[in-house]
Amino acid sequence: MTEIRSAVYGGRRNLFRLFSFLALLLLGSVAVIPLFPVLVVRDSTSNEVLWSHRIAHDGSFGIRWTHSIHRSDIEEHYRLEAGQIVLTRLRFHDYGIGMENELAAGEELVLADGQFEVRNMHRVFPALHLFIGQVRANHTLLFAGQELPLRTIGKPGEAVVIQAEKRSMLSELGGYE
Repeated sequence: MTEIRSAVYGGRRNLFRLFSFLALLLLGSVAVIPLFPVLVVRDSTSNEVLWSHRIAHDGSFGIRWTHSIHRSDIEEHYRLEAGQIVLTRLRFHDYGIGMENELAAGEELVLADGQFEVRNMHRVFPALHLFIGQVRANHTLLFAGQELPLRTIGKPGEAVVIQAEKRSMLSELGGYE
């Protein structure tokens, strides 16, 4: 009788150990598997993260900058699609040197509120590469109703990459990359 109890108790203990091990394995996997989309600005040279923030899988953001010749603001609007960055709309005041001069199929150029706007764009980029303006460009990230001048997170003239990445729960909680 004692042997039977010992065998049953030992079997339960082994089952509990197995269950505990599997639960810890599952928890550890969830902590390190990339799940959350994040918009990231990195220094192109060092690959250091200068800024990052969670974004919806189909989230949107924009970049506003001042054209060096026209000295008027240009706004580019982007959306995430399957981890890629898609240019969806372009808005500018003056049409001329250095501005969009060809429309892709389905795109339309309209005059709205005194500005030109290219609508229905679907131009896909794995990442956006740019140099933070040194003189007047004043590149500004438009995100979640906020405006973030890129010169506040990086040095003017510095090359940066803006991209969508996935982060794990562990990286979200502890800031690990």
